[in-house]
Amino acid sequence: QTKDLLKRKNMSQAGEILVFTGPMFSGKSKALMARLETKQRAHKKVLIIKPAIDDRFGMVGKIVAKRKKAEKFEPDDSMPAHIIRDDDLELRDLILREKPDVLGIDEAQFFGPWLGRTLYLCRNTINLEIYVAGLDLDAWANPFGGMPDVLAYADEVCKFTANCFKCGQDARFTQKVGGSAEQKIQVGAENIYEARCGNCWTSPA
Repeated sequence: QTKDLLKRKNMSQAGEILVFTGPMFSGKSKALMARLETKQRAHKKVLIIKPAIDDRFGMVGKIVAKRKKAEKFEPDDSMPAHIIRDDDLELRDLILREKPDVLGIDEAQFFGPWLGRTLYLCRNTINLEIYVAGLDLDAWANPFGGMPDVLAYADEVCKFTANCFKCGQDARFTQKVGGSAEQKIQVGAENIYEARCGNCWTSPA
């Protein structure tokens, strides 16, 4: 697979990996979409992917930016995306088939540790511009999924904060307030999660 990627472009200059990270409700997806739209306006071929597990808002096949309307967060904007499983080969095959200039990945925390290394290879071998959005920490304040590896390989990291749902201060943690306290991966929005500052955050269990 890596040899096939090398054959597609013979570039001396490497690409880049830029990551937008932080807690839920901090605007990561919105920042990602804004960057990808800029690349589309520059006539770059943009490939967007999202994990199959993320089916919130019933918008399958799209990445979604949210905005608080009245008392809850609702979809504010969206972009078409390819849905893939947590599968290294599936992503590589998709890149080989689509031949993008730019790759965008939303909700990257739902992919495994393979993601960081794969993105690093794509960055270096085919000069791919890569933009990633994902949670750095889970609701237990532990590194989430494949994000530690993605952050380790990133050229630049933009860390976002949200507004604490309890006190309004800057929030860098995600609090689980519903669902199962034992279930480590549970997809949901404000019905299950809130953004919290360090003083207001507590571990689910």
